[in-house]
Amino acid sequence: DADLARLVRVKRVKGFGFFNNLKLRSEVMRKKKPDIFPFKWDPRDYDLIYIGTPVWYDSYNPVYNTLFNVIKIYDRKIALFSTGMNEEGKALTKLSNDWLKESVLLGTKHCIEPIWEDEESQTEAILADMASWAKGIAETAEKMIEEEELERRKTIYKF
Repeated sequence: DADLARLVRVKRVKGFGFFNNLKLRSEVMRKKKPDIFPFKWDPRDYDLIYIGTPVWYDSYNPVYNTLFNVIKIYDRKIALFSTGMNEEGKALTKLSNDWLKESVLLGTKHCIEPIWEDEESQTEAILADMASWAKGIAETAEKMIEEEELERRKTIYKF
């Protein structure tokens, strides 16, 4: 059971032609902060946060520059995942190093986008693998939260 928040640009990306690709590449390189619509939930209200991004030129989507410039996420359990055409984890490393140094990183996962796979069975296998990974992260976070609560109670009641 989870809440879902989607980062949506105010000004949509239109197509992927040559000039638009140049513009998008410059956004990534210059760490632009495009305007985004607000969403209902504050990520800081959650103990575990999954953050997913498409890979843009070996980096994360620039909308995260906007989000994390406004909302500082620290002391939370984070799981990062990305999708792209190639097997690379550079975007997740950059995202973690740029914005999430003060959080507990429980895991990262990159997968080839299911739309790039020709066979339906390959797509289903990728999605099943991602679901299994997410469940494992949730179980790890739950155990950590229980241990932290026990330690907190020990401190309060001085067992």
